[in-house]
Amino acid sequence: MAREDTAVAAKNELQPELMSIMKEEVGKARERRVPIIQAFEEIARRSGLKANTIRNYYYRYLHANEEMVKADAKTTRMESGQEDDIGRPFTESETRDLMREMLIGQDRGESVRACANRLGNGSKRMLIRYQNKYRSIIAREPEYVENIIKELTEEGITSFNPYTRRKLSKTGKEPVSISLQGSGGQLVDWVSQFFSNIHNTQVVSLQSLVKGLLDLSSLAVGNQGLAHRMEKYNQEIQELNSRIFGLEKNLDKKRGEIQHLQDRLYKLEEVNKGYMELSDEEKLSGLYDYLYNLQSCMQ
Repeated sequence: MAREDTAVAAKNELQPELMSIMKEEVGKARERRVPIIQAFEEIARRSGLKANTIRNYYYRYLHANEEMVKADAKTTRMESGQEDDIGRPFTESETRDLMREMLIGQDRGESVRACANRLGNGSKRMLIRYQNKYRSIIAREPEYVENIIKELTEEGITSFNPYTRRKLSKTGKEPVSISLQGSGGQLVDWVSQFFSNIHNTQVVSLQSLVKGLLDLSSLAVGNQGLAHRMEKYNQEIQELNSRIFGLEKNLDKKRGEIQHLQDRLYKLEEVNKGYMELSDEEKLSGLYDYLYNLQSCMQ
């Protein structure tokens, strides 16, 4: 069935009708603010394909084209020196794309600041905007973040978990240590074989064997102590991570306050700059509006 679906999808790649249905249903889902998977299911019902096939098709073609358009528009704004996005609320799509880029970037070794700087094309103000939004979502919407991590995993994309501060594999699982133990039957067989080997061993070799067992037991005791120390260190690391997370939440709050003050200062600069560029007659006639704008910025 998977091969048939793939073949059907390949056949429909060039059909404008399917592309039109996808744009229509995805647009409806965004307007209603419902999970995009519902749109995939409706498209699957209308087209006869599977929802997973529709999802892959969307992210491979339609979504990629949308991202290209967004990137071109953003580049044009930056080249013209315009940063109109600052102060404007993030859309749902922008928030989701930002979180995906941040989690993927950190998995590749980038810091939060480096990711934000890359997405902001080197603009310091855009860097602060992206960084603050990311930290705000991490602190306030953990379930939303977990869903994005799950979505990336389903797409076969590795990502970073900001809560455990570990990288996730393509299966969505963190590395785990596995302890292998033999069953009771195996243990009896091993002991039986052990004594059989001793019985057939010469005295000189037996002394060497006992010495070897002593060395192994000493090594095992040492490893046990090391395991206890490692467990203690892991607990300390978890406590430190919890403290770091709490500090990041406080920093996020302070950054939000600073961002608010920066926005107000930016508005004040714009109001004063506009007023100073007026002629003397225009300044006199526009004094009331100027004072009103100043008062609005101060509130």
